[in-house]
Amino acid sequence: MTERIQRYNVGRFVVALGVLAVTSVATLDESPFLRADELLFAVLAGQLLLLIASTLYTRLRKPGVGFLSVMFFMDVVGASMLSAFTGGAGSLLVFLYFPVIAAGAYLLGRRGAIAVSVLAASGLLVMAVFAGDADGEDLLVRYLEVGFRVLSFVLVGILSGQLAESLDRTGKALVAQRVASETVIERVRAGVLIAGVDDRIVDINPSGRVLLGDALGKRVTEVFSGAVHHRAWEETPADGRRLVCSQATLPDQGRVIVVEDVTELWAMRDRAQRDERLVAAGHLSAGLAHEIRNPLAALSAILQLLREDRPSRHLELALGETQRLNRLVEDFLTASATPTLRKVTLELDGLVANIVDGFLQDPRFAGVVEVTLDLESVRTSVDPDRLRQVLWNLLTNAAQAMPGGGGIRVVVATEGGSACVRVTDAGVGIPAEERPRIFDPFYTRRAGGTGLGLAVVDQIVRAHGGTVEVASLSGQGTTFTIHLPRVEAE
Repeated sequence: MTERIQRYNVGRFVVALGVLAVTSVATLDESPFLRADELLFAVLAGQLLLLIASTLYTRLRKPGVGFLSVMFFMDVVGASMLSAFTGGAGSLLVFLYFPVIAAGAYLLGRRGAIAVSVLAASGLLVMAVFAGDADGEDLLVRYLEVGFRVLSFVLVGILSGQLAESLDRTGKALVAQRVASETVIERVRAGVLIAGVDDRIVDINPSGRVLLGDALGKRVTEVFSGAVHHRAWEETPADGRRLVCSQATLPDQGRVIVVEDVTELWAMRDRAQRDERLVAAGHLSAGLAHEIRNPLAALSAILQLLREDRPSRHLELALGETQRLNRLVEDFLTASATPTLRKVTLELDGLVANIVDGFLQDPRFAGVVEVTLDLESVRTSVDPDRLRQVLWNLLTNAAQAMPGGGGIRVVVATEGGSACVRVTDAGVGIPAEERPRIFDPFYTRRAGGTGLGLAVVDQIVRAHGGTVEVASLSGQGTTFTIHLPRVEAE
């Protein structure tokens, strides 16, 4: 309100100076349209003093309705006196009533406009009565003129009041809409960037800062490396995220760019596709595995009988191969079905230490691979046999990634709200282009491999409600990290 009154005071000052200039010129030229004398200048000086007093009051105190009522009354009195001293109801200065009525609508709304218009009409009537001295014929014309102007005051008051209310409603609606839009933009998970006509980013929401950092003031080509002149493109930052960007032109020839992080969505899509491939391959392999398992069991039994009768190295090799084939068949059957879990709550570090101890007894790796343990006491709920299968696969892969031998580091720790098992080797690593496919069934980089080991690992871990992550540098080793739900100690 104070700001509006100050704007009105500026308008009053401009009008007062304009009237002073016009009347001064009219007096010097002895204009027949505007007759003025020294009283007019006294009234103008009084109006200027009142204007100064009003300005000082609004700076020192918060004005209320009482102050506005006095201010409009004095303005109507001033307009009436100026009109009376310059020709009465026929004076050109009668137009001064209209800015006062408009100010009533601007400051007090529709009711204020009507009240000020009635006040202005009353002032005009009083001024016409005391300033009129015409004969009978002129008196009739004067009354008609006054009546017309009174009617115009009331009409202007009503129309300006309605216009003020309409503008006020529109302004409030626009403010509400702007607040709603700003709230949505502030809280939406996608990044929203506004670029000006010079292609520099002039605004960015909080999500955009999280995704892109401090991009304000930078050019679009400095922030994005993709096809920024297309309607949509993809960005792949160095941290491995996948960002989808789209843009639209703004009316001022700038543009708005929307950035969405679809890393999780792509990961879900990859997992779904992997599951579909695993199910399809599982149906095929299950039938084949069952057909192989029966004759394989018979062959293994025959070889064991022959070994009891006539032990030989060749029979040991044949029996070992049948056992390897049997493990392969079990992998096929595991991959073809959803794992059945028999969970128990246990100390994860103890289970991992036991599995590593058994792994080190494997003659293929004994004396060739060293395993370093870094164990923290963590409780979790898992199927011990299934987790043994997972860790055995990871340890075997780690050992096979180091043909000349080396060290494997196994860590059990707590990360956030999950139990974490990390297996790190110093082997050949996994190329970046092959990393997204390592959990796919039947995908393998090793000669003689089935490509089912990591697929089974991923399937079992996800059945436990966990996740498997891989980090690798070609030629520098690989780290597999398993996250499992943690159980708080009772």
